[in-house]
Amino acid sequence: MSNTNLEWTDLASLESGVRQQILIQIEHLIQNHPDANMDHDPHWLSAKCGNDKSYKLLVCFAPDNRLVGYAPFFIHPSALSFQLFGISVFDYRIRRYCITATPLLAEHCQNPQILLETLFIKLREIITQRESLFGLGVEKSSIFGKFIQENSELHNHYQILPYGQSYLRRLILLPKDFETYLKGLGNSTRYEMKRALRLLEKNTEAAISYRIFTQLEEVAELSSCLQQVSTKTYQHQLLNIGLNDDSDTRHTLELAARKGWLRSLILFSRNDPIAFQHGFLYNKCFYLTHIGYDPAWAKWSVGTITHAYLIQNLIEIGAEKFDFLYGDNGSKTRLSNNQREEQNFYIVPRKFPLSTITLMLRAFNFVMNGVGETMEKFGIKTMIRRFLRRLATSSTDNKK
Repeated sequence: MSNTNLEWTDLASLESGVRQQILIQIEHLIQNHPDANMDHDPHWLSAKCGNDKSYKLLVCFAPDNRLVGYAPFFIHPSALSFQLFGISVFDYRIRRYCITATPLLAEHCQNPQILLETLFIKLREIITQRESLFGLGVEKSSIFGKFIQENSELHNHYQILPYGQSYLRRLILLPKDFETYLKGLGNSTRYEMKRALRLLEKNTEAAISYRIFTQLEEVAELSSCLQQVSTKTYQHQLLNIGLNDDSDTRHTLELAARKGWLRSLILFSRNDPIAFQHGFLYNKCFYLTHIGYDPAWAKWSVGTITHAYLIQNLIEIGAEKFDFLYGDNGSKTRLSNNQREEQNFYIVPRKFPLSTITLMLRAFNFVMNGVGETMEKFGIKTMIRRFLRRLATSSTDNKK
């Protein structure tokens, strides 16, 4: 396969009938590709759009008209942010073309390097002065990960800026039964999970129950329950982040329910929601997008209990994998049984002024990463997180 025979095309530029035929091929590629995930699905990308958000699908065909490459990008407002201990001190506003994990290359693709090189040639023609590419959750040892880090042709035309530190993405390869999952955990984690389940189930006054939401007619109730719990979490109290019961949230939940992807477990005490694990089941993999619990129930380990109930349910319905998504923490480490190393990357065209801003940010990040590693080494970051959680819990108690 030679460079001259490969050309990437914007799917939106093709006639309607042709687009529909190609979308069928894309669906087949996604269903059978080992690296495919929800963010490759055009229906899911469409659900995330609105206001200033859109998406672009690029496709590449071999001379025999077989689909050899598919690259979906979610386009949204963002910023190159200079952050001091997590607080932004300067933002340079841009639009970001975000691709998750990797472009999907067909099994019969003979030269992935050339195919990827031609993709980035096409992207240089598309993106404008204040736009950048972004690789989200790129496995460092994958074909795409190595291409970003090592390909000299790419580096001639783009600056590569790692965004944050690399991290271990935690996964659970689901076994055939819940007991086997428990046996794979560490002794203390297994003991704590069994103990928490036993104690809370014996607490008759709490009247603990759970419910799994999957259906379109349940979306309104689900959205309300998610917000009720989310507003009590420390993330919402201190950072104002979490799930809101609004039209955007319901739109996303409704589309997921229609496609059969929605799966959210809410833990109740009597009729009050107290914890949740929320996400989507896609191609037998559950993607955990949000978790939360009422801090007033922290001593009962309701987060751990919610996770246990969800794992049992996923095993029962034949799911094969549980994905904790991006970033890492102690809880994910304890509850997972598989992992891979990932990195987020800004891939910035060498065009002024964005390239200059990127160089400045690279130098700034180098200094701040050194400070962050020192804080991590001495446990300062952990102390700060614990303090924030206590502060949020205290704030919630004072409002009661």
